[in-house]
Amino acid sequence: MSDFESNKILGGIGSIMMMIPALNIVGLILLFISMKNFSEYYRDTNIIRNVITSGIFSIIGLSLILLGASLIVGHITFFGAIAGLTLVVVGFICQLLMAMFIKNALYTLANHSGEQLFRTSGTLLWYGALLSIIIVGVLLIWIAYLILAIAFFSLKTNTTTTSYNYTSPSPFQTSATSNAGARFCSYCGAPISPESVFCTRCGKQLNQK
Repeated sequence: MSDFESNKILGGIGSIMMMIPALNIVGLILLFISMKNFSEYYRDTNIIRNVITSGIFSIIGLSLILLGASLIVGHITFFGAIAGLTLVVVGFICQLLMAMFIKNALYTLANHSGEQLFRTSGTLLWYGALLSIIIVGVLLIWIAYLILAIAFFSLKTNTTTTSYNYTSPSPFQTSATSNAGARFCSYCGAPISPESVFCTRCGKQLNQK
């Protein structure tokens, strides 16, 4: 099994686990690993950077909400209740920022992979976080993770439908074109442009010289 397929499975299983409260932590870890690897695969650090920022806001927000709730419950004074409510509001804002950054990461992944279900999932996660104080928000988040799992399992490598009737170049052709900067894929032998990062025939990542 290729690394690409392994990362698909990690992301899909992690997304499904995020739908089950008891497995949230494990699902979050699997999603983080998958997104980190896809960030490296597509050579875009914005993916993992947004994921990490999202995780930081999530931890801060959850901590503030729990602290605020304990102040509200544990103090019957007016100022204690106000302080607790303030912490809960700030924590909720952090949760919105968390959703915004994970949405950005999924949008970037959608742009690179061409799988637009990542964009749909990111949008639903954002609106779910915005409406999380009511039952509709929780339902949207659950649906978002379901769509995210489908998006991961639907991922395909960077391939195109372009076909080539290619034969190995003769020594004369090789010497004639080498000065022009022509390149050939070391995996399938297809002609590629000098600036290509991936082969347009087999989708393999090319060695950069």
